[in-house]
Amino acid sequence: MTKPLIYITGAVMLCIIAIASWNTFTFLMQIDDKNHELTFMGSSGWQWHDKKQGIQIKRVEAQLPALRKVSENKEYASLVTITENGNYRGFVFFNEGCEEGSIVSERVTYNQTEQPKLEVLHCLHGKLVYMKTWTSVPAIKWQGRVGNFEFDEDLNEWDFTPLQQAYLKSVAELI
Repeated sequence: MTKPLIYITGAVMLCIIAIASWNTFTFLMQIDDKNHELTFMGSSGWQWHDKKQGIQIKRVEAQLPALRKVSENKEYASLVTITENGNYRGFVFFNEGCEEGSIVSERVTYNQTEQPKLEVLHCLHGKLVYMKTWTSVPAIKWQGRVGNFEFDEDLNEWDFTPLQQAYLKSVAELI
């Protein structure tokens, strides 16, 4: 009677070990995948600003910082920075190679009430890039498309405090 009990106990223990190993493996893979976003498209120097939201920050000495977020499907990264004159500058880098200096353009209609809008992608550093400037904090759902290249980012969920603080420090004057 003890021999079958030993075999059953051993089988249960092996199952527990296998399940725990699998859970540990998947957990570590998720961490690795999330950390891989910090080097998305060969970029370096990014750190997590809000890991839960997937928002990263990059600080470079003598420059204003930038925030970015890699899309869930890993097709593009949205990036926002603030310029020396206080405007917000947005970029969407698509994970698609291109010939330096080339552009892709298309007239796009987003809804029935407005006229078609000319949308343009520029090739910068070998990647297709969409660009936009805002005069104030972009608290919008930022969307766009040119051909097969589409993006959709809720900028109203981003915390732009680090950009604003860095900008204010850069223009502050001692009295």
